[in-house]
Amino acid sequence: MSRLLDVSPEVRAEIGDDEAARLVAGETGPQTYACASCRGEGDTTSVETSALLYLAEETAVLAFAHTRCIPSQVIPVSEAAVEPLLAAQANPGLAVQTVVPGGPVPISITGSMVVCAGVTYAALVVEPGAAVARPGTPGAQDEFLSLLGERGFAPIASPEETLPPLLGGWSVQMTDGYLTAVLFPGAGGRTEAWWQAQTPAEVPEAWLNAAKTHSVVLLFAAPVGTIGIHTGNDELAAALGEAGRRNLLAAGSVPVSGI
Repeated sequence: MSRLLDVSPEVRAEIGDDEAARLVAGETGPQTYACASCRGEGDTTSVETSALLYLAEETAVLAFAHTRCIPSQVIPVSEAAVEPLLAAQANPGLAVQTVVPGGPVPISITGSMVVCAGVTYAALVVEPGAAVARPGTPGAQDEFLSLLGERGFAPIASPEETLPPLLGGWSVQMTDGYLTAVLFPGAGGRTEAWWQAQTPAEVPEAWLNAAKTHSVVLLFAAPVGTIGIHTGNDELAAALGEAGRRNLLAAGSVPVSGI
């Protein structure tokens, strides 16, 4: 059965056109999978799916993810990071995520409306698709929250009560009413993209109005597997509250430009 599988040109260049065609046709690879980002169940015959290629120096591992979570892409990793991926594929019930020391980790961003101290704000909820190690260090220690703390993010135990601090040098970029990027101050004073939309992302009018009213967007972040994908504001708010109670939530208020 043909699949709803997106194989990007970069992935296709690595695996070859013939293998890409077999994947899309359902001749190779699993039909069902655990999303490489949110760990939720996926079915390539009924859910739009991205092909991800984790590429190390000598090893390549193909994985699947919901297209709504991560676009199809090649993700450079170390050889050490490949081992947990292989283990997870051998045992699909094993909740193992790859660690990418110093390398790029795909992140998913979900827009939402969040009520904080009785005021409704536009918010973005960020969750990486893998554990995030400190650059230049080996091992499986997830340093995502620690690294964000060094960037000014604050631990938030009660997102419904505590307004996060303003993040200097960060910005949420809008273009003609569409969300395009989240920028942060990089090395040497350069502004770099922490997240960038493959195509400008449409946001609800209420979200855009809240961003205009307060001139900031609340940026919440949690380690891989903490939040997941939620379609409703109430569900997402409950997930944020639970992450806060577990000391797994960091946040900052980020200025908005382009609105």
